[in-house]
Amino acid sequence: MPETFVSVQVKICIPEDKKITIGNLATTIHNMQIDKKVTEGIVQGLSEKITSEYCGLKYTRGNGKERFQRAGTKCRHPVTCVGALDLRLNRIRDTQATNNMILRPVEDILMFDGENIYQEDISMIAVELSTKMTYRDAKMEGELFTTMPSVRTINRRTIKYGKTMQEYNNQEIEGLSADIAIPDATKSHSQEKDRSKNDINVTLTVQNGKTVLLDTKVNKPWKETNAHLDKVQALAKNAAIIGDGDPEMNNALVTDEREFQMDLIHMPRATGYKLWEDSMMSFEERKQIMGKLKEIQYTLKNSMKKHVKDGDLNTLRRRVEMTVDAFKKIADDLQGAGCSKAARFINKFSNYCVTFARLAIDGREIPWNSNVVERLMGEISKRCKHKWMRWTTDGQEAILNIILIRYTSKEKYDKFKKRIIFHENLKYINCKVNILIDPG
Repeated sequence: MPETFVSVQVKICIPEDKKITIGNLATTIHNMQIDKKVTEGIVQGLSEKITSEYCGLKYTRGNGKERFQRAGTKCRHPVTCVGALDLRLNRIRDTQATNNMILRPVEDILMFDGENIYQEDISMIAVELSTKMTYRDAKMEGELFTTMPSVRTINRRTIKYGKTMQEYNNQEIEGLSADIAIPDATKSHSQEKDRSKNDINVTLTVQNGKTVLLDTKVNKPWKETNAHLDKVQALAKNAAIIGDGDPEMNNALVTDEREFQMDLIHMPRATGYKLWEDSMMSFEERKQIMGKLKEIQYTLKNSMKKHVKDGDLNTLRRRVEMTVDAFKKIADDLQGAGCSKAARFINKFSNYCVTFARLAIDGREIPWNSNVVERLMGEISKRCKHKWMRWTTDGQEAILNIILIRYTSKEKYDKFKKRIIFHENLKYINCKVNILIDPG
């Protein structure tokens, strides 16, 4: 591997009658951009060294007979985490190639991000900032420390890296065959002319106590989520789906042998809303109905824990039947009171509120609520749902993939980030620094 040496001399003068802080000194050194100048020197040194290996030393007699000829230089100004670099890179001509091909020999050992000015390291910093604040604020905050891309460039890189992370995640979940899925949906403001809101669909699972992001879709039907999960075999054929009563979601995901568990927290809330729509009961009366539903549900939940622990599955089976009957009784009473919407809702989902207990009889444990995805929806809200924010479909989906992969697994996020910035290459760099202090 080529070696190159860079010598740096730094002269610091402090008046004898003044006293400074160590922070003042560090700020001064930082503002001198020594790391930027060292990087430029190393690149220039490597460029000349490799060029000499191709063409011989500069101005040496006989170089004109070599296959590779020096062909001037080209200036490049890539922006990295140390700032914008001012590089003059040697070029060489291959006289035996078609059309006398022009090469930059330094690219034998150094990669540039195509013709992009901003390289992967600074782009990744900008994208990480953009997941926690607006693109404009990300640029302002980043410029406190280094040169940052424009707001438009940060947006483009966020979309690019978000799609890349989505591809990486799809590779990770392929063949996962998870036995549960926890989907949910929310909305954000749209920037596109033909829509006012973006529809966000997110699906999670839990494997070995860890939350795993299965899919994120924006402005796409739940059928596409199901098709994707089937394609990568991320869900088992008999997987249990835990969620609310969204009919589109249930029709798309709860297929064949799959079971559906209504979120027990959602059940009384949704019933309360249906009662409000029926407009037949006062607020206090609606609260009493919701309280009865909660009591029935949590009695079943506690019974399930007790009877599974005791091995008394026959009693648990009877408790499941009693729970469904209790739901039906409330639905009949509401129908008689003129609350038809609430009655239909309870009748429709009463059997789905006991799935977790019914599966426990067969020795299978699944969650009875979708709290894990509800917390994740809060993470989406923090960044994406402020009233002044507007999103395109691609931009919303990309930033959600970055945010949600990081939220569900910091370890996986760091792994993906390192792949994007070629972090593995650092092990190939051997660098030594010697500090010589002149006491005079």
